Amino acid sequence: MRKFDSLHFILKPFPPPPGTSPKCENFVKQHLPLVLLSILLPLGALGQTEALPPPVLEPKAGFYDRPVRVEIFAEGRAVYYTTDGSRPHPGRSPRYEGPIPLNRTTVLRVLVRRGGEAHESAHTYFIGEPATRFPVVSIAIEPSILFHPEYGLFMKGSRAVDSLWKLPGANFWSRSEVEAHTEIFETGGRRVFASGTGLRLFGGMSRLFPQKSLALVARKRYGKKRFDHPIFGKAGPKKFKFLVLRNSGSDFGRTHFRDALMTSLVDGWNLDKQAYRPAHVYINGRYWGLYNIREKINRYFIADHHDVDKDSIDLIEHRMSLKKGSTWHYRRLLQFLEEHDLSQEAAFAWVESQMDVDNFMDYQIAQIYFDNRDAGGNIKFWRPQKPDGKWRWVLFDTDWGFGLHYPEAWTFNSLAFHTEPDGPSWPNPPWSTFILRKLLENEGFRHRFVNRFLDRLNTSLHPARVEARIDSFYRMLRPEIPRHFERWNLDPQTWETHVRICREFARRRPEYVRMHLMERFHTGAQRTLALETTPGGQILLNHTLPIQGSFQGVYFENYPVHLEAVPQLGYRFSHWEGLPLNPGEKSLTLRLSQNHTRLKAVFEPHRHPLADRILFNEIAPNNRLAGDWLEIYNATEEAVHLRGWLLTDLRNTFTFPDVTLPPKEYLVLCEDSAAFLKHFPYAYNVVGGLSFGINKVEERLQLFSSDGAVVDQFHYRLPPTDSLFTLNLLLPWLDNSSLENWEVRMDAGTPCFANPFYVQSVIQAQRTLWTQVGISAAVALICITLLALRLKAKRQAKGRKLHALGMEDWRN
Repeated sequence: MRKFDSLHFILKPFPPPPGTSPKCENFVKQHLPLVLLSILLPLGALGQTEALPPPVLEPKAGFYDRPVRVEIFAEGRAVYYTTDGSRPHPGRSPRYEGPIPLNRTTVLRVLVRRGGEAHESAHTYFIGEPATRFPVVSIAIEPSILFHPEYGLFMKGSRAVDSLWKLPGANFWSRSEVEAHTEIFETGGRRVFASGTGLRLFGGMSRLFPQKSLALVARKRYGKKRFDHPIFGKAGPKKFKFLVLRNSGSDFGRTHFRDALMTSLVDGWNLDKQAYRPAHVYINGRYWGLYNIREKINRYFIADHHDVDKDSIDLIEHRMSLKKGSTWHYRRLLQFLEEHDLSQEAAFAWVESQMDVDNFMDYQIAQIYFDNRDAGGNIKFWRPQKPDGKWRWVLFDTDWGFGLHYPEAWTFNSLAFHTEPDGPSWPNPPWSTFILRKLLENEGFRHRFVNRFLDRLNTSLHPARVEARIDSFYRMLRPEIPRHFERWNLDPQTWETHVRICREFARRRPEYVRMHLMERFHTGAQRTLALETTPGGQILLNHTLPIQGSFQGVYFENYPVHLEAVPQLGYRFSHWEGLPLNPGEKSLTLRLSQNHTRLKAVFEPHRHPLADRILFNEIAPNNRLAGDWLEIYNATEEAVHLRGWLLTDLRNTFTFPDVTLPPKEYLVLCEDSAAFLKHFPYAYNVVGGLSFGINKVEERLQLFSSDGAVVDQFHYRLPPTDSLFTLNLLLPWLDNSSLENWEVRMDAGTPCFANPFYVQSVIQAQRTLWTQVGISAAVALICITLLALRLKAKRQAKGRKLHALGMEDWRN
């Protein structure tokens, strides 16, 4: 990067040369400054300098088995450094004179100066540290900011009130943001992030623990504007404004994974939750223990996970603490709930238009199952600022769940706790239970709530699944956590004890939750429901839970379940086995009157009557000019209406618009109809807007009718070439599922017209005919053929249509 030095000059008026005409004199006065600027500004380039490049350190920051000697290369520049985490400063810090020996883990902070320019950086050298499968975060910060006995953020300080257990006034309650330098090293030792960052203390009561939670923020004034590394893997966001290094909250010194466990159990639910990854953290070269890297729940988090503008949301926490936007919409919702009886369907429907009821239902089910008795103090909810924006609740800070403070918490009636109308100010004040109590006035919601709870207990919260998840966390942390316990003088046996408490909770909790549901909602007896599917489809249980294969769960006598048989593309529903009445009903509501009910949904292949007669005829997967396109041919004698038909590649689906494919004619599907017609102006039956490519190394294209019947399918691998080519079906009556009947042609293709091999075959057939019937008959045949072709060309020119479809009519 180049930059201009300042250029200061003064343009003074001066008299024009003697004899200058008044007109010329005025011109000189007006335009001479511009002339001088045009001369002087280019001269300013002489003052340009290269931006000060960073120094080169050898060896690089990273992990080493033995001590290292670090050399700093910064030719022509003064270099200063520190090894205690403090910022280098000329006059106070050592000036680099030669290799720096490092015998233990050290953050080497380097300042390079040249004239008035400076460049700062930090480089952590981990010397002889234990091997790890976790990422490592290194923080460099002025030591006094954290550790000064009077004002250090990690210290109690002199203003703390020792007589109160919260130590009000202690330094660690500060919300100040300070400057630090953060490095992140991935597993394997590769440094993936290094920049100045902001640092704040994070959390509530967990600030009382010796290991403090930290929030890191990327800001331009410190360095980078984002943590530009997908720390949680490919499935998560690629960049972050904030990251939290969490000490496991109230679970500090226990399992160190309670919150991460609980939020992992709701994968696939209609909930917003934080990603998780454990990491070892160092501060100024000193090991600071095991932390949980989490996302920070704020407007950036919402924007990262939803298609919303971070500045166009309402975000509230606790009862009515505004974090972004406005509280007006939420206050209006609360007022409506206060004033209306939700047993009335019209009132309930209005509430559903204001809040995501399914999201809130999942949120409450999770908190009740977890027995998180601190949920009333940890509430965050948001909505997009648009007319149909609905409130959604975020699941976070669940550490009190799974028996944190109560070893037999699996027996506790959390349903009563979370619906208590007159609880104390903490932990379940009336305002925190109000919305759920109001929604439960509605019979339909009660039915959905009970059956959704049972669905979750039978699947995501099933004891076997939860225990397996606990075991996974245990195996992951067991090799890594001894260092953490040693660092903070914690008892490893406490860890083992709390892991056992979590396992016992997982085994025992469902039976007690069902009992609490039975007591509250008068559900009748428990019933066992066993479901099974044949290949080709699934059962949608209670409108939301997909069942494929076999399933068994517990439901209630007085709460009927809803079942819907959903065939896959290429199949159709046949009947229910085990259902004496109306076995052909695709969708049904079933009251479980017997102790055990077993049903099987039977599906059968569904092949369209026109299968193999409406077929893929030509495919162009590598046309960089016209875009990917494919051609479909109608080999029948009748026009076929394609509205609602589907083209899939197993991952993406394209729905046909209202288009007709005439008999013995072709239809082209392409990405961009305008670009396509620019290169193929003679094409006459074109549908644009194909929203996915057909150029993967291996493709499987399938064509289905609107009722899901198989029409055609083709599986192919692309040839190893970057040149323009098309895949051509040799003859339209051949089996196009066999690659032997296709050829690769190194040309642009013949969209909307017969393939070259077919044309050549027709010509050869005509030659044979000439030989057999004689010249005169052949001439007559040619005349008839030419007349037919002329009439066809007129008809096509007159009726030519272009079907261009917008992206909003496509779905992935």
